[in-house]
Amino acid sequence: MRIRTETLRDGQGLYLCAAAAFAAVIGLSIGVLSTQLPESENAAATEPHTSSAAVLSAQPASAPGTTSSRMGIAPALAITEQQTLVVDTALLNVFNTFLLKPDGDRAEQLAVYLKSKLPPTALAEAVQLAERYQAYMQAHDELLAAQHLNGNIQAATVDIDRIAVWREQRDRLRQRLLGDRVVQAWYQNDDAQLDQVLQEWRQRVADAQGVTLQGERYPVPHWTNPAQEEKHREYMVGVLRGVVRGYGEQRMK
Repeated sequence: MRIRTETLRDGQGLYLCAAAAFAAVIGLSIGVLSTQLPESENAAATEPHTSSAAVLSAQPASAPGTTSSRMGIAPALAITEQQTLVVDTALLNVFNTFLLKPDGDRAEQLAVYLKSKLPPTALAEAVQLAERYQAYMQAHDELLAAQHLNGNIQAATVDIDRIAVWREQRDRLRQRLLGDRVVQAWYQNDDAQLDQVLQEWRQRVADAQGVTLQGERYPVPHWTNPAQEEKHREYMVGVLRGVVRGYGEQRMK
């Protein structure tokens, strides 16, 4: 009987050890889970909220499902869960793909494409915006023609003040025909780039003439390699050319 009792006790001890080990594993797993969940929540909370309108790959938390994953629409277009249109640079690219064609029926082609890709609510918004954009394109070229700016700008022929005046007129036209929401979504990155070029060009001209401009001095970059300096100058000239290029000119290419 004593031997049997000891055997039972040994068996109970092994059982208790196994149970303790199992509980430890479960506890460790729970501990891991409980520490990982807040991490993901914190990551979501601290992630910058980037508007889908300024950055193509960003999506508002409320929805814009890319059309390929949610609605079977072309990946370049996005809608919200309420099936309203997301106005972003991808949408502008789609518009330009059709409206900068030399084809006479380019507007009809765009309308057919949008109808085949968007649900009714988003479609109505897209069609209306496309009409406003076409009105802007026409008014843009008419206003640009009145400025008599040479689209074939060279570094030696840049008239930075006239370009700045045209830019202000163009911006007012955009606000009037497209609205602030669309302007911010479509042009804020290009406008920031243009601001930098205008300020740097003015500063370079002032330095060359020995003139002190009002306000804070713009930090002009310089390179010891003349080829790199020239490459940067050509980059700035390219930005300025883009500002004075009409939509009609782009269609001819």
